[in-house]
Amino acid sequence: MRRRNDAVDIKTVLKKISKNPKLKKRLEDTEILEKVNLIIGDNLKKYISNKYIKNGVLYLCLTSSVLRNELSYQKNDLIDRLNDKSEKKIIKEIILK
Repeated sequence: MRRRNDAVDIKTVLKKISKNPKLKKRLEDTEILEKVNLIIGDNLKKYISNKYIKNGVLYLCLTSSVLRNELSYQKNDLIDRLNDKSEKKIIKEIILK
């Protein structure tokens, strides 16, 4: 069996894949979800049971009502910090459940 010599570098394949608009949006959302953990910190991260982004709205499901109350006062600051870290205005609102 003969080996094909038209191999493509993985970097070019990833660039080509990331140009897909639907996939690019999902990659941006995933980056934001990772940055939520960095901004909130390890101590508060354990109280988040689920987090997802839908239509520019970040949904955080919390197990602590006290933390939910505290974060409700800091929504605008969290939105600003997340959008600054991502260098785009992706998050428009945060809903705490």
